Amino acid sequence: MRYGRPIIRLAAVCLLSATLVSNSEAGTLEGNNRISAGPPRIHYIIDCRMDPTADMLSGTETVRFSNSLQKPISRLAFDWAYDPGQNPEITIRGKQIATIGICGPEGRSDFSPDIHAVLFDLPKAVKPGEQVEIRLQFSRKLSNWGGDGKYILTSWYPRVWWGFATHDDYKVKLDVPSEYAVGASGRLDPRTGTYNVKGAVLFGVFLGKDYQAMEAMAGDVQIRCIHTPKGTRCAQLLLTTAADVIRFYEKRFGFYPHRGLTIIPGGDSPMGGWPIATALVGIHGQEQMDKASELHWKWITAHEIGHMYWGHHVMEKDSPDWLWIGLGIYADREYVRFRKLGESKHRGLMDRYIEGVKQGVDTTVERPAEQLEDIKFDHNNIVVHGKGFSIISALCCVLGKETFERAYIRCLREYAGRRLGRGEFQAVCEEESGQDLGWFFDQWVRSNRCLSYKITSHECTRQDEKCRSTVAIKCLGTLKMPMPVEATFEDGSRQVKFTDRMLTEDVLHFESDSPLKQVRLDPNGELAMVVPPPTTSQQARIAIDQLPWTGVGDRALDVFKMAKEAALRNPSSWFKLALALYDGKNYDEAAAAFRSVCATSENTRGLLPFAALVWQGHILDIRGHREDALQSYQQALEADPGDWVRHDCYGIKIDRAWVEERLKIPFERRQ
Repeated sequence: MRYGRPIIRLAAVCLLSATLVSNSEAGTLEGNNRISAGPPRIHYIIDCRMDPTADMLSGTETVRFSNSLQKPISRLAFDWAYDPGQNPEITIRGKQIATIGICGPEGRSDFSPDIHAVLFDLPKAVKPGEQVEIRLQFSRKLSNWGGDGKYILTSWYPRVWWGFATHDDYKVKLDVPSEYAVGASGRLDPRTGTYNVKGAVLFGVFLGKDYQAMEAMAGDVQIRCIHTPKGTRCAQLLLTTAADVIRFYEKRFGFYPHRGLTIIPGGDSPMGGWPIATALVGIHGQEQMDKASELHWKWITAHEIGHMYWGHHVMEKDSPDWLWIGLGIYADREYVRFRKLGESKHRGLMDRYIEGVKQGVDTTVERPAEQLEDIKFDHNNIVVHGKGFSIISALCCVLGKETFERAYIRCLREYAGRRLGRGEFQAVCEEESGQDLGWFFDQWVRSNRCLSYKITSHECTRQDEKCRSTVAIKCLGTLKMPMPVEATFEDGSRQVKFTDRMLTEDVLHFESDSPLKQVRLDPNGELAMVVPPPTTSQQARIAIDQLPWTGVGDRALDVFKMAKEAALRNPSSWFKLALALYDGKNYDEAAAAFRSVCATSENTRGLLPFAALVWQGHILDIRGHREDALQSYQQALEADPGDWVRHDCYGIKIDRAWVEERLKIPFERRQ
């Protein structure tokens, strides 16, 4: 969660003096606005004075980089949260540089409407391999976070922006009144008085008046926890947990990306936390420690530290950012399992997604930005966190833990300081597993399908001194994948086999020395299954297509319930279902289905609405409601498209002449 008053941000853009570079490592934005990876790494030296009494900060900044591109750089800009009228003063080699204009956010999907870019031309283009040093003076108002002497600052300094997040290096000196505790992205070097961090996406700062700090070490990683006197007990738990988490992650993944970590207090209630900036995380509700379980505090600490791997060490490429969320949650689940803290937090995340599916919301992950803007439900909790983690957990189940973690750790190493998207992640998983995983990502990421399986039967017989068990499993949902089935036997032994993802119904065979005791789907609780699954429009259409036109009987009633539950919007499907219901003499349901034909048709004068009105008149005549039938026939004439429909099974051709005859002679059903 993020708080703060509205601000304007300046964004830095790199444009080249020549044509667009096509090399994938060029790292440019120009002409047709194509952006590639690998821009120059920036070295920031910042000296800043923060004066909470005056609500102001001011500072000087030196920006250094070597042009690692293949083309000259002639134009830059800065990403900076500033106050109107307080543009930074920019000098290069002692010469002040004038801005050339302020650009709005149009065409840049990573910006919100209040973000702007201030561009300026370099006095001389920086050729490939050349170095440049830019000096800036800047000032802006401080934003008091919550009105209690607490300041959380992220975009407080001018930062070169290339169109996407990058890794840069920082040396930052902060002049702050002594009564304020300081937390920062970097680790404090007592010799120089600077906070230093390498490979940072964003340098954040926290100031807290009359706050306290405690520290601990996890190997060579310094952990600093800032807290109020009332939050001391919680801070101690967070500090101890953070050291344990970092040691666990280092052993599991082979490294920790930064030499420091600072934990700061957030909001009043224990509702979670957030990754504020590189090596700086916030955890809410520390002063109300007893309102949450010990599991909560340990889990949220592991969760926020996981974001230092996914989101800051490896950066997200796609939007919505489900991938780095899901990969980060996988890390904290492994810690929670290692410490045997229980599965409730992670089942809760899956349950958010499952509840969204039951509510009928569209959980398709990869959607156009225009659709994402129009979403009305809690997309962050249901899709980004809930489904994002469910996808990663299901993928681990499919690949197997060993293969999945090879891909996981490989991404951490190969995409350090780079952006990872679904496409790159899928490619690594396919290489490590030797499988084409398009079937998995198409269903989980690019569709609204849901996972639902159940065991329909199981039996065990003894043959030749061996027990042979069969287990039948059926797919109830629209998403198909291999399902793990565990058979437990009376001697305590267990076997796990997987179903064939291509089959709607499958039978697994187990052989054992002792009789079957129990069978379970998903024995490790890694899959977000929706049982029973909600009916979808696609399922309802398929069920209707599979109905014969006559002789259906009460089966049509079951399909009618499906169509209503799915809020089916296909008039052709409703028309066929209505005729099937009529054939079975389910007249009330048939009339309702014919009304749905009219309600879902875009053209009120189309053939289907015309025929549906006539059939409503037929049913009213059969039920003895002649006056209502005449009204329905009259409405049909007004909707007459000049076409006809024939029902050979009843010897009926419905056209204008047929309707005019029904105005004179009531309809009678004949065998």
